[in-house]
Amino acid sequence: MRVLTNINSLNQLLENCRVSNKSIGFVPTMGALHEGHLSLVKLAHKDCDIVVCSIFINPTQFNDSNDLENYPITIEEDIKLLEEQSCDILFLPNVTEMYPQGLNTKQYQLNGIDKVLEGRKRPGHFDGVCTIVHRLFSIVKPNTAYFGEKDFQQVAVIRQMVNSLSLTVQIKTGETIREKDGLAKSSRNTLLSVSQRQKATYVYASLQKIKSLYGKVDCTQLKEMIKDDFNQVQDMQLDYVEIVNPHSLRPLKGKGIKEEAVALMAVFLGKVRLIDNLSLND
Repeated sequence: MRVLTNINSLNQLLENCRVSNKSIGFVPTMGALHEGHLSLVKLAHKDCDIVVCSIFINPTQFNDSNDLENYPITIEEDIKLLEEQSCDILFLPNVTEMYPQGLNTKQYQLNGIDKVLEGRKRPGHFDGVCTIVHRLFSIVKPNTAYFGEKDFQQVAVIRQMVNSLSLTVQIKTGETIREKDGLAKSSRNTLLSVSQRQKATYVYASLQKIKSLYGKVDCTQLKEMIKDDFNQVQDMQLDYVEIVNPHSLRPLKGKGIKEEAVALMAVFLGKVRLIDNLSLND
């Protein structure tokens, strides 16, 4: 695996791949890799000739400085994991390489899907996400880019950005990879204490409860039930729970029996914030 830290070196290497008509699959990450990330690398290998992974902790998508400071960094372990998956290229830039003119973000036309859920709770978050993903796409120029379904809204935002800018990259998703007890794999899981890790299983259990009752209970009432449940759990705070149309992210009302739906949730366990989602139709 080639490990490159500057854009010029990466461009030279990838240009040779393009001249040889090799397809490029791209997995952008912020490191602290786990099975979820590695499953995307595997998907890229199935589709493409060359697999590029990037590790860059993007400061502009953190609206909480403590969250940025505490984000886990495991570069040596990440490199070993990528080598085991036969990743071809790791792009490992620093902040100056990615933001040569300072930490300035752009704004994108996203039909409002960036203003709800995570966007409402974390102002400016998706400006940072789109700015860095757009820059990475312009550098790597992949045929296909891969993202995890755990970050459901992020994938929807990136798809909208790609459509609005008429970018040629294809966006593919990999299913959420979970622990045996249902907790979605996440880099932030490593920040949980033993007792918090035990309580974290309540997130997926709550999503399953929503799925079991969807179509039988009014959506508004169902969300109130989940809020009441979380109020009974010590050291756990529900940031939001919502039931939405998976395409428009429009909140659903009534029992919603005839409509596609996904439940999304964000939860604080102490200072650690976890997100998860679950389709309610399959």
